[in-house]
Amino acid sequence: MTNLVTQDGAPHPLFESHPAPSLLFSRDGVIVRVNGALQQLMCTGRLEIEGARLAEILPEVATQLVDLAARTCLARVAVRRPDGSNFIARVSVVPGISNGLALACLEDLSALEQELSAANKEFESLTSAAGHDLRGPLRILKGFAEALDDECAGMLNEDGKTFLREILKQSERMEGLVDGLLTFSRAGRAELSCEKLDVGTLAELVHYDLRHEATDREVAFEMQPGISTWGDVRQMMTILRTLLGNAWKYTSRTPLPRVRLYTEQRESSTWICVSDNGAGFDMSQATRLFRPFTRLHRQDEFAGHGMGLATVSRIVQRHGGRIEAEGAVGSGATVRFWLPQPG
Repeated sequence: MTNLVTQDGAPHPLFESHPAPSLLFSRDGVIVRVNGALQQLMCTGRLEIEGARLAEILPEVATQLVDLAARTCLARVAVRRPDGSNFIARVSVVPGISNGLALACLEDLSALEQELSAANKEFESLTSAAGHDLRGPLRILKGFAEALDDECAGMLNEDGKTFLREILKQSERMEGLVDGLLTFSRAGRAELSCEKLDVGTLAELVHYDLRHEATDREVAFEMQPGISTWGDVRQMMTILRTLLGNAWKYTSRTPLPRVRLYTEQRESSTWICVSDNGAGFDMSQATRLFRPFTRLHRQDEFAGHGMGLATVSRIVQRHGGRIEAEGAVGSGATVRFWLPQPG
């Protein structure tokens, strides 16, 4: 294989003229060489990148790339420029390419992201309109069912009363689904106004609501002090309401329920984590957690509409961050998310 760095350490002409933005990095994660295409993509010069650590531009996957033993391609990775801006790229890596170095090629997906964003906005407009249009007939249906229960329940036999209760129950569930759909749609359309956020203060507000919604339950809540991040305050409240609310819900059958809010450090990035010791889930189903209308538990076990985590995932992605979850059946779950910080 042709060495991409010559004996005197200079970049090979093939590497320098390669049209794909490319860099060479060492086993300890230091960027050794970059080509002209990468400098253009990163909007900076060679001196600002060479000698820096790979984690500075690929904060979430640097360790993974350094440890690679075979060719790989990561489909969607957040890349951080020296000026603090972020973009999404596809990253292909070939380890052991030259003098113990690994080669990483980046493909800017910004144009594709913009096309997808336009398509998503059109879809979101459709779902928002559909959700609002469904609300009217649903409220009328529920209203007449409630009136029937109030005025005519005494004239119904036991089967009739059962049918009526089921109509009311499913009307309420449908109302929740419509509300969830509208919240999901708004999460993709709302303008973001990002600032430094005191996550602890926001979490205390959510914790207060949860304590007063379930006054008959004692849940041990532990929160690490001093958690902060950069994001939109309204969207962050939606994230915390969903994640802490889920933790409260899925510990409802646990004798000594515990919920934790804390951070984990990975390279130069801080992940915010919510964990519990509740019902948990099967990790083989983890990829389904963030899909709309997807639930891993029966309705009679834990009520819900399957839109919460899908909405949280959409919010995190709009901030340019990442989210993941892990758990085990009967042993609780942990949801982690990371939001990029300004430069």
